[in-house]
Amino acid sequence: MNKLPPADPTYLFDHAEAPLCALDQGALSGLRHRTVIDHLGGAAALALWLEEHEPGFVVPLHLHDCEEIISVIEGGIEASIGEKKIQVAAGQSILIPAREPHGFRVTRGAPFKMFAIFSSANPKIFRTDGTESTPPWRGGTSDHLE
Repeated sequence: MNKLPPADPTYLFDHAEAPLCALDQGALSGLRHRTVIDHLGGAAALALWLEEHEPGFVVPLHLHDCEEIISVIEGGIEASIGEKKIQVAAGQSILIPAREPHGFRVTRGAPFKMFAIFSSANPKIFRTDGTESTPPWRGGTSDHLE
């Protein structure tokens, strides 16, 4: 049985109005994160994050309980997905399977901008040891390395 949408669903989401989580210290210093759409905005099966990173920024290896697409808007990264390393530039996207360890390093472009699209409205983040991580934009302090 399909779930019905909220009684008064929101169909338009302004990226600039999504709450900004700007990190200026710790392992994730230089990250600008916006959760544009997720379960809190009425989505049933998808989430959309918008992120900006400084050159050289590293997102440590981690995994999710759902598929993720990283779509590069500006700049470029070297992504690690499992044992593979992939160069990804503006105008390109990568598909990351659920529970596949992945991370990336910003290799060019300032600012680097990307969309992360998830096949879950409430994607979970796990460290490579399998423990759940709560990022700062969800009220935690995790840098995925703790």
